[in-house]
Amino acid sequence: MNSPQQTGIDPGLPPQTDAATPPESGGETIARRAWRALLQFLEIIGLRREDTVDHALQVARLRLYHTEFRKLISANHSFLENLGELDAKLQGGELTDRPQVKRKVIRLISDIHAMVESINAISSDRYAGLRSAFERITASLSKIIEEATESPSRELLLDMSEVSAAHAELAGGKMAHLCELANTLGLPTPDGFVVTTEGYRHFLEDGGIRSWIQETHLDPLTPHDADRLSRTLQDRILSLPVPPALAQKIEEAYDRLARRLGAEPTLAARSSAVGEDSDFSFAGQFLSLLNVPREHLCDAYRRVVASLYSNEAVQYRLLHGIPGESAQMAVGFIAMVDAAASGVVFSRDPTRPDSGRVLIQAVKGLGVLLVDGKTSPEVIHVSRNTEAPEILRVASAQKSHVVFAPGLGVQEVEMSDVDAAKSSLTDDEALQLARWAVQLETHFGVTQDIEWAMDSNRRLILLQSRPLRLAAREASATRRPLDLPLLLDCGETGCPGVGAGPAVHMSDDDDTESFPEGGVLVARRSSPRFIRLMSKARAIVTDAGSTTGHMASLAREFRIPTLLNTGNATRVIPNGAIVTVDAGNGFVYEGEAPDLIDRELEKRQEADSAAWRRNTPGFRFLKSLWDLISPLNLTDPGSASFTADGCRTLHDMARYIHEKSYREMFMLGDNVGDLRASSYYLDIFLPIDLYVLDLGGGLSGTPKKRKIKRADIASAPLSALLKGMLHEKIPRFGARPIDLRGFASIVMRHAITSPEEESSFRDPCYAIISDNYLNYTARVGYHFSVVDTYCGLTQNKNYISMVFHGGAADIVRRARRAKAIAGILKEHGFTVKLEHDLVSGRLSKTTREETVQHLEMLGSLLQFFRQMDAAMTSDDAVDIFKDAFLKGDYALEEISRS
Repeated sequence: MNSPQQTGIDPGLPPQTDAATPPESGGETIARRAWRALLQFLEIIGLRREDTVDHALQVARLRLYHTEFRKLISANHSFLENLGELDAKLQGGELTDRPQVKRKVIRLISDIHAMVESINAISSDRYAGLRSAFERITASLSKIIEEATESPSRELLLDMSEVSAAHAELAGGKMAHLCELANTLGLPTPDGFVVTTEGYRHFLEDGGIRSWIQETHLDPLTPHDADRLSRTLQDRILSLPVPPALAQKIEEAYDRLARRLGAEPTLAARSSAVGEDSDFSFAGQFLSLLNVPREHLCDAYRRVVASLYSNEAVQYRLLHGIPGESAQMAVGFIAMVDAAASGVVFSRDPTRPDSGRVLIQAVKGLGVLLVDGKTSPEVIHVSRNTEAPEILRVASAQKSHVVFAPGLGVQEVEMSDVDAAKSSLTDDEALQLARWAVQLETHFGVTQDIEWAMDSNRRLILLQSRPLRLAAREASATRRPLDLPLLLDCGETGCPGVGAGPAVHMSDDDDTESFPEGGVLVARRSSPRFIRLMSKARAIVTDAGSTTGHMASLAREFRIPTLLNTGNATRVIPNGAIVTVDAGNGFVYEGEAPDLIDRELEKRQEADSAAWRRNTPGFRFLKSLWDLISPLNLTDPGSASFTADGCRTLHDMARYIHEKSYREMFMLGDNVGDLRASSYYLDIFLPIDLYVLDLGGGLSGTPKKRKIKRADIASAPLSALLKGMLHEKIPRFGARPIDLRGFASIVMRHAITSPEEESSFRDPCYAIISDNYLNYTARVGYHFSVVDTYCGLTQNKNYISMVFHGGAADIVRRARRAKAIAGILKEHGFTVKLEHDLVSGRLSKTTREETVQHLEMLGSLLQFFRQMDAAMTSDDAVDIFKDAFLKGDYALEEISRS
C-alpha cells in the first residue's frame, strides 16, 4: 500500500476534486492554504507525522551503514599499506621469504573480504557480484600458494633422501638446499636426517611454551631489549627435555644412518631455520655443533633450537623487519666428514662479479678457521670458461688446522712447515669445484656461496649452497642538493629515481592525451587515472598523495620517479619550465642536471646487476602471485568496464569498492525520509531548518533537549562547514544583485511548478554526523546540495564529495552559477564534473587540517551562491562572482562600488 507521500495526497485535506468540480471561492482558497500552513507547522515541531516509518529502525540502519563504512575505509587503508610494502620489495629487490609473503597476501585477501562484506551491508547487497570476483581471484591465489608451499608430510623427522628445495618451510632453507643438491642434481653430499619444523613445534608444545614464546617474542625496541629477550627465551628452551616421541625418532634415524654407512658416525648438528640460506642469510646467527656422538644428539638439538633466539638472531630479525612469529627452526644432522681440506667456492668473485671467474678459498682440515676468519686461506681463481680454463693461485698463510677432538667437538692443531706449504687442491679438483659452482648458479638462478670439504680419500663433498649477496655500491650517507636553483626540498618518495623534462600541470580530469612525451607531470594530487600518461612521463610530482595509494603502486610498477605530498609543487614549479626531479632525495631543481641523470643510470645498472635478489625463492614466490594482486585495470570510474566483473586483481577490487562506497554514502542523506523526531534541531542563525542525526561522537555529550546549539557540535567536519556558512562577511538574508528579468524568471517558474505543493520543497536539511564523518543534505526551495566527507587523522582515508544542483531562475542563469562554482572548486584542487545546472566535485587524501579548510570554504560557497542564480545576467557574471568569492569579497563590496 502506498504511503501518503508516495501518492502525493495530503491526509489532512479533503479528497481532491476532478475537472468538473466548481472552482473554489476566494475564501475557500484562503482557508485551504491556512490549513496547509498549520499542518506544516505541526509537522515541523513534531506534533504531526505524515508517514509510518519506524524511526528507531531507520536510525539503527544508518548507524550500521556508518560502522560498515568505517570498516571499509580502514580495510582499504590496510590493503594499500600492505600492497605498498610488497611492491617496495618487488621493485627494490628487497629480501623476503615465503612465509612473510604468504602472511602479507593473506592479510590482503582478508582486507578485500572485509570491503566486499561492508559495501554489501551498506547497499543492501547491491554488489553481491563482488563475491564471485573475490572467489575467482582468491581461488587462483590459493592454488599458487598451495603449490609453492607444498610439504611432503607432517612428519617430525625426515631422512635427507625425502627432502628437496620445495620443502623449505618444513626442512628449513639450509637443509632443503643441501638435499636438493643430492636428490635432484646428483651431487655428492653427506648423508643424514632432518628434525623438521613440525618437530620444533612439537618440542615447544610438549614443553608448554609455544604460546608463551609467541606472546613474548615481540620486536624489541632497543639492543638492551633484544639482549633481555634473548636470554629469557634461550634459558627457557634449554631447560626443556626433548619429548620422548621425538627423542626416539632421532635415535631411530641415527641407527638407520649408521646401517647405511656401515659404521657409527659422529654428526654435525646444523641450524636450518625457515628462510636461512635462502632469502635471508642469517649468517653466523645460529649455532652449529660438530662431531656430536649418538648420546649427545638430543642435547645438541636443544642447543641449536635455542640459538633461534640468540641475541644476534633477534637483532637480525629486527633490522630486516622479520616478524618474530616467523621464527621456526629445523635442525639437520649430517655425517661428519673427516676433512683433509675444506672451504668455500663462490660462483662469481664477490669483489669483481664481472671478472668471469669463480673464486675458491681453501684451508687444510675442517673449515672452522676459515668461517671464523682466523686464518688467511689459499685463494684460487678459476675462469668460468670451461673450454679454456685459467687458474690463478694465492698461497695460504695457514699455520694450524682444525680436526676432530677425542669424544666430542673439535680442536686446533699446529701444522709442520712442510704440510703448511702444500696446496689444498689440485688443478683438477679446483676445476671440479668451479664446474659445480656454475651448475648450481644455473640451477638456482642466482649466484651461489658454497661450502665444501674433501675427505681423506680426496673425495669432494658439498656441505651447503646458498645465494651469494653481491654488495651494491654504498650510497651517500649525506643528503646534499646540487649547486642548482632548488624549487622543492620536501615530499615523500613514491618511487625513487631521477627524471627531467618540461613541467606539465594537469588534473586527473584533464585530457591526458595532450601530455607531451618526456614531460614531468605536476599535479595537485595523485590519481590512478594518470596511468594513461605513465608511458610518456619522465617523473611525477604532486602536492598531495600517499605512498600507499593506487598511483604510487602504478609508478613503482612502471619505475616512474615520483615525489608525493610536497604541499606546494603546483605553486612553485612553473608550468612549462624544464626541471629535474630527484625523487629519492626529495629535490626538484630548475633546469636539467645531466650529471645527476647519468649517475642515476649507473645506479639502475648496478641495481640490475644484483639480480640474485630477484631470483631468491621468496622473490620468485611473490612474483608468481603479483599478477593476481597488483595490476590496476579499473582506472576510470566512467568507463563501461568499471564493473565487478571487470575486476581481475585484488587491487581492482579495492579500487572498485572504494569508488562505489563514496557513491553509497553520498546517497545516504537522500534516503533517510523524515527523521525529525529522531534528530536534534540545530538552533543557528541560517535560513535553513537543519536537523542533526548523531551516529556516534558527533555531539559533545547527550543533549537533554531536542534543540541544540552550535557549541554542542563535536563533529569536526560539521563544525568546519558551519564555520564557513556563518562567515561574518556573508549576509544571512541580504539581497543579491538581481535584475528584473532574473526576478521575473523566478516568479514565472514558481507560478508554473507550484513548488510549495511538493513535500521536497519544504523538506528539512539533515546533517548525519559522527566525530569524523558528515553527510549534509539540503533541499532549500529549488536548490539541492550534498556534502559527504570523512575528516580523520589518517590522510589516506580523507575525502570530500559534493553536489550543487538546481535554482529558482531559468536554466541559462542556473547553468552560469554552476559554472562559477565549478571554477572555484577547480581552483581548490577538486576533480569537477559540470552538466547544465549540476556541478559535482571530489577531493581526497588531504590532511585533516586541509580537509577542514576545504570544508570551511564549501560552507561559505553554499551560502554565498544560495540565491546567486538570479544575478547571473550574462556570461561575464560567471567570472565576476567566481573572482569575488576567491578574493574573499563575500559581501560584494567591490561589485557594489563599481
